[in-house]
Amino acid sequence: MSFGNQHDAVRQVVIDYLEGMLWGDEERLRRAFHPGALQVGHFDGSFEFFPLPEFLAWLKDEGADPPGTPYTANLLSIEVTGTVAVAKITDTCFGTDFTDYLVMVNDKPDASGRWQIVTKAYHAHSGRGRGETAM
Repeated sequence: MSFGNQHDAVRQVVIDYLEGMLWGDEERLRRAFHPGALQVGHFDGSFEFFPLPEFLAWLKDEGADPPGTPYTANLLSIEVTGTVAVAKITDTCFGTDFTDYLVMVNDKPDASGRWQIVTKAYHAHSGRGRGETAM
């Protein structure tokens, strides 16, 4: 595996995740997430632990910005170990500031593989997503 190429591929998954979520692009989200992916965290006073279809349905209810709308996000780190990667990002979405940890797995042990998010774990720092039970 080439170090630079794998980091670039993981970075592209992060971009698909962010822009898919913020702009309501389900195709990009399905490309970024493994079909069995889970979202885990606290939002609006509730502990969320649900699969991708529920996350996609929730996003539709939230509404999205038009494609191309500027957004705030920072890719803080990418760590790759063989076929596993973790990306840490901060972003502002749905009136809330988040830190997201995107755990990804590559489906092949060589350069022909595809990175996909298997777990999104997040923390809401401020905004409407904090709810009363967030730390």
